[in-house]
Amino acid sequence: MIVVMSDSHSDGRVVENIKNEYAGRASAIIHCGDSELPSSDSIWQGITVVAGNCDYDRAYQDYQVVEADGERVLVTHGHLYGLNVLTLGNLPYLAEQENADILCFGHIHRPVAEIIDKRLFINPGSVAQPRGDWKIKMYVVIELFEDRVHKSFSISYRDLQHQPIPELQLRLEVLK
Repeated sequence: MIVVMSDSHSDGRVVENIKNEYAGRASAIIHCGDSELPSSDSIWQGITVVAGNCDYDRAYQDYQVVEADGERVLVTHGHLYGLNVLTLGNLPYLAEQENADILCFGHIHRPVAEIIDKRLFINPGSVAQPRGDWKIKMYVVIELFEDRVHKSFSISYRDLQHQPIPELQLRLEVLK
């Protein structure tokens, strides 16, 4: 299980709440930037976090790659790669360059889950400032299922009470 959140914008309590809910159960807990917290904050122990456009602490990295559930997971905010609400910009090229199976990004504050070139591209929405059609503060839980022919991702967007958002439960599949 991989837990992904983004755009908490100074709300350390929500980050801590999600971390505590999944600590010891998730293979990775990820924050896609715009935390506006210091990189030295103890909240980041056990969380992979990157810089967003509102993070001015130079100790944050622009992107990181981690292994989780046997997948190569690339984490970035997205603002440096031409991302906007209409296009993923250069994120597919970055995913290819880093040989990522999953690319997690933030910045647009909207849920996105799609397969491109056998890679999962996922935006968890925002835990603090949702935008677009979904006005729910949210994050996402990803689970992987495989057989000899297919790899499928169970995508469960959750509200801050850790309840699944019914309209945002997806299963995306790729051929191996």
